Amino acid sequence: MSTPTTPNSPTDPSNHGNPGGPGSPSGRPGGSEGSTNPTLRYFEDVVDWRHRRAGRAHTLVRAVHSTTTGRVVAVVSELASNPDDRGVTDDFGSVADAVLPALRRAFGAEPVEVFWIAHFGAFSYHDPTGPESFTQILLTAGPNGHVDDLTGDRTFTVRDVEELLGRALEPVDRVLARIDHEATRG
Repeated sequence: MSTPTTPNSPTDPSNHGNPGGPGSPSGRPGGSEGSTNPTLRYFEDVVDWRHRRAGRAHTLVRAVHSTTTGRVVAVVSELASNPDDRGVTDDFGSVADAVLPALRRAFGAEPVEVFWIAHFGAFSYHDPTGPESFTQILLTAGPNGHVDDLTGDRTFTVRDVEELLGRALEPVDRVLARIDHEATRG
């Protein structure tokens, strides 16, 4: 299971391209694109979840946890290796219900708040349909899990997302190359 890391600095040439090390998720590199802010911890992994109508699914999750505020920013990337009838935005509540325990284990704490971002791009479809996109998903916690009421969602640019994360967002293919998950193997 993944564990949090402190991001490396993209401006420090000694860290650029350096595979992770101690504290990297499951020994996988934590990525070289980031900041040196020691109050931010990073998580990345492919998380399995159960779509409420269609069954087993998976998604790439990258998250940053602020040890100061307890807030988590989670980028949930739709992957082309996921079956077409099991999209993340079709059942984002179930995605959140599966991702939260992974974040709790990784960060060792209950997030005070999670800022959810759905992420789509060429990596999401066998026949890409448009440019990379980011959408904030607002969820409500209920007795049977999280629910997306499809209101209040808003779009972001990659720059907006990187500012929220406090680090550069690595290309999905580079992150997946570090993660060994049966569903994403070529």
